[in-house]
Amino acid sequence: MQVEISLRMLKAGKHVIQEKPAAGTVSEAETAISCYNSFRDNFPHQPIWALAENYRFEPAFVESRKLLNDIGDMMHVQVIIEGSMNSSNPYFSSSWRRNYFGGFILDMGVHFVAGLRMMVGCEISTVSAIARHVDMALPPPDNICALFQLENGCAGVFVMAVNSISPKIYWRIDGSKGTLQIERGTDSGRHGYSDGGPLQVLFYTAGGHCQRTFYPFCGVNEELKSFIHDISRANRKDGITSHEPEPRSLYMEGARDVAVLEAMLASSAKQGAAVHVKKL
Repeated sequence: MQVEISLRMLKAGKHVIQEKPAAGTVSEAETAISCYNSFRDNFPHQPIWALAENYRFEPAFVESRKLLNDIGDMMHVQVIIEGSMNSSNPYFSSSWRRNYFGGFILDMGVHFVAGLRMMVGCEISTVSAIARHVDMALPPPDNICALFQLENGCAGVFVMAVNSISPKIYWRIDGSKGTLQIERGTDSGRHGYSDGGPLQVLFYTAGGHCQRTFYPFCGVNEELKSFIHDISRANRKDGITSHEPEPRSLYMEGARDVAVLEAMLASSAKQGAAVHVKKL
């Protein structure tokens, strides 16, 4: 319902920050974006449509992006997600996720794709994937293995299991001069997506040295601060003719996350055949 409600509010001239995922399908997102763009002539300045994707605001990803050039040419990328979505998780029984195309793979997966895109600094062009359904307590599919290629030519793997007995989450880029890794940490012995434990950044240099830095998991606070800043600027009456909102918050960015996962699921339906990610 949230896309329809967001568009109604935007049409009324209200600024909106919408929860992820941006839409259930790429087609729905494209229709929504076209509708949103049609509102431009209704107001002096188009209302802001932000997408609440906290991973693009997590300090660990922001700082890692700054280190990307220091690892030289990318050789390969790994994203490994071994989640802990079971009956003890508050999201486990939510009905809409069980009637949702892609289930938890799409709903949770947009976070991890957002982190990947934020970290590598370029788009994913093609994917080849196999998705499976193993844990019958979860909606299908509950795990996926994908090979992807970035627009810069580098290849990588994206492996996600919704529920694992040994949860682990990390993003890793191996370069010609070093390696960069972001890994979910633990908090008071607990591990899992909803625990809010820290993110640690591991930066390996060519000399074998490892620089380890911990960052708090605070992207939700940062995305809301950014949205408040944007609407404050947009509503000023001191002669500012326009204000460009924070690019990381744009609804379009959330739609691109959905496009990557939709391409993976489409590839699996074709027994792993390569699928181009829809450009938005």
